[in-house]
Amino acid sequence: MIKILEKAIAAISPQWACNRAFYAENLRAYEAGEVTRFNDGWVPIDGDTENADKTQRDLVKARARYLENNSDIAGAAVGGIVRNVVGTGIKPQARTGDERLNKEIESLWKEWTRPENCDITGQQTFEEMQAMLLRRKIVDGEILVKKVIDKRGRFPLKLQVIKSDLLSQYLLRAPKTNNVIRSGIELNDHLQPLAYWIDKKTPDGYTEYDPTRVRADEIIHLWTRSQPDQIRGMSDLTPIIKRLKDTQDYLDAETVAAKIAACFSVFITTQTGAPGMVGRIGSTKDPEKKKIQSIRPGMIKYLAPGESVTTANPSRGIASAKDYVSIQERLAGAGLGLSYELMSRDFNSSSFSAARQGMLEDRKTFEPIQQFLSAHLCTPIYREWLDTCVLAGTLDIPDYFANREAYQAVEWVTPGWSWIDPQKEVNADISAIQNGGKTLSQWCAERGYDWREQLEQMALEKETAESLGLKLAVHTPISVQAAMSNHVGGDSAQDDDKTEGETEDDEKEE
Repeated sequence: MIKILEKAIAAISPQWACNRAFYAENLRAYEAGEVTRFNDGWVPIDGDTENADKTQRDLVKARARYLENNSDIAGAAVGGIVRNVVGTGIKPQARTGDERLNKEIESLWKEWTRPENCDITGQQTFEEMQAMLLRRKIVDGEILVKKVIDKRGRFPLKLQVIKSDLLSQYLLRAPKTNNVIRSGIELNDHLQPLAYWIDKKTPDGYTEYDPTRVRADEIIHLWTRSQPDQIRGMSDLTPIIKRLKDTQDYLDAETVAAKIAACFSVFITTQTGAPGMVGRIGSTKDPEKKKIQSIRPGMIKYLAPGESVTTANPSRGIASAKDYVSIQERLAGAGLGLSYELMSRDFNSSSFSAARQGMLEDRKTFEPIQQFLSAHLCTPIYREWLDTCVLAGTLDIPDYFANREAYQAVEWVTPGWSWIDPQKEVNADISAIQNGGKTLSQWCAERGYDWREQLEQMALEKETAESLGLKLAVHTPISVQAAMSNHVGGDSAQDDDKTEGETEDDEKEE
């Protein structure tokens, strides 16, 4: 009816019709914002991030943990990230400017990372704790580390890992300060954490809903902030949880179908429905009066009149299962920033160039996570550890607190990655180092090595070889060998060019 009216008015006033059409077109500037009969059921609610997250956080977390424990695809994704980001551990290189002090600090740090020194439970090394913390951050979305001071030990600082489940959900205001508490975190007006309210958990596994207030400077809260008004983290697996569960259900169904397809059954049917008599040819029982329930290779059996054999041989083609799972793995990997090869461990389906490109893209995913752990986990712990070591007298640095920032300077060496084509990439690195495009320190850091340890080991090997009367080419760079060869050749040529008189004069001088 409206369109008929519009056409009638348009016939009288074309200008009005033109203006109305222009106005209507502007209203439809974004197709994504249209509400039609095709998408009228898709009207998401947009509001405060924490109010939206807290209603689903626990369920999403539980589902992510379920997939971690039961889905091989989820296990491959999480394990691949942890394996490449943490590997054998992220280790410090002290940068105080004093090499003797750097070595002393690094030696003490190595001693502190033992389970009995760094873990309040005495069960994990610091490198093992790094791997566990990253895993929990990926699956749960967040994890807490409490810095505990124990003055009885050689190293006062110990670490206590606390699951995010213990953040109190019931307090709304701090008892004394009246500060707002949201999802267990006490906040100021700028959403800066002031304290964490943590429920107690007894050794037998029961939670006591009597939260303890822990100052924010005693807690390291590892989570990814993607919204300015976000307060706590959501599982990194959130975008792909449904896809992983659907794939798992599909594979379970295919497994059941394959089991059924492997079955072969034989049914004996009669026209009257009555079994044959015992002893008769075609009897449904053997001479021992037991029903025949199996068949043997080469078996010949005569049936009684009116009996017939019906077979059940179900078939199921699983050719499409591989393609389906492959697509799901690619999409799930894309959601996490991982290549198909890392997700599936299938290294035969792609070319060398594709595999190399996938590895380079994976590294672009891993490197920011390594920087995240270095900045938000390792550096705060390292600084606190230095403070406690100096206060306890384990480190003797008289002017430490006067020059605290200089003594706390540190670089973190993360695990490196191996090459796909070692010869080409090593030659490229050598060329970059020789041309000043890369330093030895940078090269070692990319491989997860400490450049000082590398040089010290090379010097030790060279000294040992020379003490045994050996001269190894590996200890003399090719460029130096070439220069030495030219130098020796040049001296010989100059001697050949001397006249006999010059040679005699040289001999007299000697």
